[in-house]
Amino acid sequence: MKALLYATLLLGLVAGSVQAGTILVVTDCQVPGVADGDHNDDSLVTFLQGLGHTVDTYGMNKTMQGVWDATDQQHADDADLIVFSRRTNSGAYNNPAQWNTQATPLLLQSGQSGYLTRDSRWDWTTGGSADVTRTETDMAIKAGQTGHFSLTAVHTITGPVKLFDWSGVPLGNNQSPKGIYNPLETDCDVAGTILVGTMDTATVRGMLLELPQGTDTGNGVLGAQRVFFSHWGYDDSTTGVNGPGGTPSEWEDYITQDYKNVMENIITTMIPEPATLALLAAGVAATLIRRKK
Repeated sequence: MKALLYATLLLGLVAGSVQAGTILVVTDCQVPGVADGDHNDDSLVTFLQGLGHTVDTYGMNKTMQGVWDATDQQHADDADLIVFSRRTNSGAYNNPAQWNTQATPLLLQSGQSGYLTRDSRWDWTTGGSADVTRTETDMAIKAGQTGHFSLTAVHTITGPVKLFDWSGVPLGNNQSPKGIYNPLETDCDVAGTILVGTMDTATVRGMLLELPQGTDTGNGVLGAQRVFFSHWGYDDSTTGVNGPGGTPSEWEDYITQDYKNVMENIITTMIPEPATLALLAAGVAATLIRRKK
């Protein structure tokens, strides 16, 4: 009876203490609610919070450019996941060993899209990158990848997946859509890479790929899982006109619900769900009961 009581208390304490993850957002955009600077990533923060996670905004407003100091390192270590925004200057973050060896999972939400995946940056691919054809909207799923977590974890998604909707782009605006800047499919060949989806029927470019923990990039062995899921170039300033109606563009502009669903699938997998941790607690409790018998 005591064993059952102890196990029940353990399950309650562990399951009750489980919280959603902490996501460190890295971007050149200003923190939401702060008056100065641009706010292109406010909607990204809102989206992540809407999934139930705590967003650490320390990495916003260019804070984590260059070589990290002790405070930068602490925030990176304390996070359950790092989400690296499209709204960044890739050259200011070109410390590949620092980012690659960090033992926190990282979702490269673009970081200037494929600018950071290049072999002249973080070495996640073996070549450069270039813009996807502007009229493209869909991601094709690679053969054998229909069961990948990015397509199944919460929402079941089948290809081709419409990720972008350019119908709201301001008439005569030649700046958007811009910068779905992705590596060639043939360059997504670092040993261990899982290429899940591609865009652009003409040149075929990697849109969604996973690099497992332990992957040797040649510029640092990955300290945890990495995922690249590209975005368009919503990096105009506070005076930009790339958004709907000629407004400054934001993370959420021109992306579809399926784009957000893929994001949620990825994040849900990279951060343990409370239910998963509760099941682990139940397993510990069951083991304790057996040992007490």
